[in-house]
Amino acid sequence: MQTIQQKRAAAALAAVREASSELSGDDRKKYKSYASQFPAMIRMNGLGPAAAFFRGKDELYKSLYDTLGSWLRSENGPYYGVDDLMDGITTRNQNEYRMAQVEAVVFMEWVKKLANAFMEEPVNSTVQGAGEAVTEDAS
Repeated sequence: MQTIQQKRAAAALAAVREASSELSGDDRKKYKSYASQFPAMIRMNGLGPAAAFFRGKDELYKSLYDTLGSWLRSENGPYYGVDDLMDGITTRNQNEYRMAQVEAVVFMEWVKKLANAFMEEPVNSTVQGAGEAVTEDAS
């Protein structure tokens, strides 16, 4: 039987792998950056404002909003059964909102860590400064 932490990690990993397979180049770098921003934004502004911000931005932000929404609306989440994350945020009680906010931070930390670990960025065709390091005088 999986622990809740394992379920979070598995869901986050599946989302990161799916995004990685669909994205290329700069979009992977942006995805990693946006994923890094989300948990901090939830802590600083609250789940509702952070979710609304991500929902209203470009497709990469929206994909992270959808990832979080899928988790919070799953059978493991406090918004199980609602149609959209914002529906849960705006219709459920304060205790559920607080639980969702804590769960959102924990889950998005997994997404952030796994995006950094598994989402490869494109390799430059030239390495700047490599010749300088090789030609250093040893005397």
